[in-house]
Amino acid sequence: MVLTPPAARYETAPPPRVGYAWQRGYWGWQHGRYVWVQGQWIRPVNGAPVAPPPAPVSNVMRLSTDALFPFDRGDVSDILPGGRAQIRKIADRLRAMPIGRMEVRGYTDRLGSSTYNLGLSQRRADAVKALLVQQGVPPDRINARGLGNQDSVTQCSDRQPHDSLVACLQPDRRVEIVTFARTDDRPMPPTAANTMYGRPMYRE
Repeated sequence: MVLTPPAARYETAPPPRVGYAWQRGYWGWQHGRYVWVQGQWIRPVNGAPVAPPPAPVSNVMRLSTDALFPFDRGDVSDILPGGRAQIRKIADRLRAMPIGRMEVRGYTDRLGSSTYNLGLSQRRADAVKALLVQQGVPPDRINARGLGNQDSVTQCSDRQPHDSLVACLQPDRRVEIVTFARTDDRPMPPTAANTMYGRPMYRE
């Protein structure tokens, strides 16, 4: 599932303010959904230049970990054939996109201990990153993060039978590949996986 940010909101630029710089609002990805971050005044510290605003999110690719991994598994060798095919298609898409960086975020549902879930989600994020790198996505542009049962996207009652609860919580068990727009002009370097006859297979 590919989730694209909504259209940018119109903001009326405030009057100039001496000693401050206006940072425009932008769509950020928080808690499993797009959230509009309001513009704000930024004041330089000790005369230092104002830091640029965060790079906007280009899009989010959400994968079900139930389709990627067998139950309770999270290593590269554990990724299911269907999951490998999905990740190959995503790698093809990423190599053709003018992205600056990306985050691979692993999530679990709320069942089990927080410590265990955090470790499992990190292993799964690392495994997806490793497979993307195998497919030619530069490793220095990928940050893999395990977030355990944070940022739930479901509302499931614990009063229902266990099997029904597990099924209800399925959307929480996911991997999100969040891409950010490029803020520099470095091209994604050609690799053996994304070149043909010595020439890039994509255009910036």
